[in-house]
Amino acid sequence: MKVWIDITNSPHVHFFKGIIRELEKAGHEVLITTREFDGLTGILDMYGFDYYVVGRHGGATLEGKLVAGTERMYRLSKLIVEEKPDLALYKHSAEAPRVAFGLQIPSIGFVDNETAVGQNKLILPYTELLVFPKAIDAYELIRCGADPNGMRPINGFSELSHLYGFVPNRKVLNKLGVRRNEYIVMRTEPVKANYFNGNGKSILENVIPLLPEVPIVLFPRTPEQRERFERFDNVIMPEEPVDSLSLLYYARLMIGAGGTMNREAIALGTPTISTYPGRLLAVTRWLVEKGVKFHSTDPVKVAMMAERMMEMNGSYRAYLRSVVSGFENPMDVILGEIETYEEFGTFSAMKIGEAGTSEARNPGGYVGLNEGRDEKEQN
Repeated sequence: MKVWIDITNSPHVHFFKGIIRELEKAGHEVLITTREFDGLTGILDMYGFDYYVVGRHGGATLEGKLVAGTERMYRLSKLIVEEKPDLALYKHSAEAPRVAFGLQIPSIGFVDNETAVGQNKLILPYTELLVFPKAIDAYELIRCGADPNGMRPINGFSELSHLYGFVPNRKVLNKLGVRRNEYIVMRTEPVKANYFNGNGKSILENVIPLLPEVPIVLFPRTPEQRERFERFDNVIMPEEPVDSLSLLYYARLMIGAGGTMNREAIALGTPTISTYPGRLLAVTRWLVEKGVKFHSTDPVKVAMMAERMMEMNGSYRAYLRSVVSGFENPMDVILGEIETYEEFGTFSAMKIGEAGTSEARNPGGYVGLNEGRDEKEQN
């Protein structure tokens, strides 16, 4: 079977790497497509994957996104017509589901950001099987076009799949000149994302002066962000892709204004603080409620919690790992669905009942449809 995987963002390489390796081990042919954006090709090269570069990111404006997305969908269509895959797989790709739908290719999509409403409306109506974290109210996805009879909630989060085959390597520490458990990792706000509504200044700029004088490895998203942090003597900003998982594993603390690296850190058992300034994702709120993540946009509160986490580092890491060990890995779920499709020509799709409960194998349940609807009406 030929499986087409469209990878449109750098974290998606880590999400799909285990799926790609396991599919290849099982004898499947894997077709990878990507686009020019945020060092994507460098990360794919780092893992030795073969791929097609189709299109580019459209930037921060709606006009740019529309033109780039339209051009990419046209070019993808021509390639996929020639390649003729049997199955499409993607995570938050706005083009792949529509191409797959138009060519009647069965598809599995993973979505974990319910706030990206515009993007989800381009994805969910065309996705045959939707896999998503149970932390998200299914109603949020159904109102964007998801099919209630093609939804598979999981008791976990996407970054658990990033740890496939992971073995920590200290080479990245030597490369950046930092020592194990003696530095902090930071990630800036996703200013180019269509769901981001913050301003140009990062919250982290006000946090850094309040922290102990330790090395900070910071990952900016744009040249403008990089320039804003050059004034800090203790901030190190890698110029090329690095082994970020090993860096997070050996870090004393992660402070991030985004999402992916925060959740990677949690998956690795590294204490994590979120400083995202906008509406929090359901997954973030879920992790905060479980006590494995702290969130604040107040620099003083962030600094105080950072100091506390660094003091109780060992015991807190043990707690994180004990909680995370009980979660479900999306990689296993997706591979299981692909295996089911290969054998029976269909998916083990979840059926959502009228009361908002699922009839098939649901590892932990999820917020019911009526509960989500009532909350909307009360607000």
